[in-house]
Amino acid sequence: MRESEIAGTYARSLFELSGLTGTATDAEAQLGEVARTVRGHADLRDALAAAAVPAAKKRDILREIFGEAVDPAVLSIVQVAVETGHVDMLGELASAFTSLVEEELGVVPADVTTAVPLTDGLRARLSEKLESSLGKRVVLREKVDPQVLGGIIINVAGRVLDGSLRKQLNGMRTALATASAGGEV
Repeated sequence: MRESEIAGTYARSLFELSGLTGTATDAEAQLGEVARTVRGHADLRDALAAAAVPAAKKRDILREIFGEAVDPAVLSIVQVAVETGHVDMLGELASAFTSLVEEELGVVPADVTTAVPLTDGLRARLSEKLESSLGKRVVLREKVDPQVLGGIIINVAGRVLDGSLRKQLNGMRTALATASAGGEV
């Protein structure tokens, strides 16, 4: 079984468990935080991946770090993934779960890249415009990238809308490079 299929299986199991209590969106945020925490701490990741560390000790470590902060269903799925040697798959599991939640809730993710963080007003207007054009609820996934220079890049529903200053400058650079020398008379 491929890693993506394994991650998908874990994601579906968590979705079913969280669906029973109506906490899928909370579970999504919590699972993402667990994955980021494990990925960001090499000692923790190494301890959870080590074959020499007994499964009971790994469960204790996870319970101690995340027990009060995450839903029991999230903790259970993470424990199963860790115990079966899939620590490195937690990020992929979180992504698969997010996709599943969005699909089931009819939400369309929109990756938005800007040079500076969006203001609350701009965020609300952007969400409203995208929802109006797509006819579905939109969740913005914001990323700040100073190389954009200005403007915005939106990746939604398989389309990229690039209104960045960087793209405009590159377009001008290309036009100038391909223009004939001298002026027009």
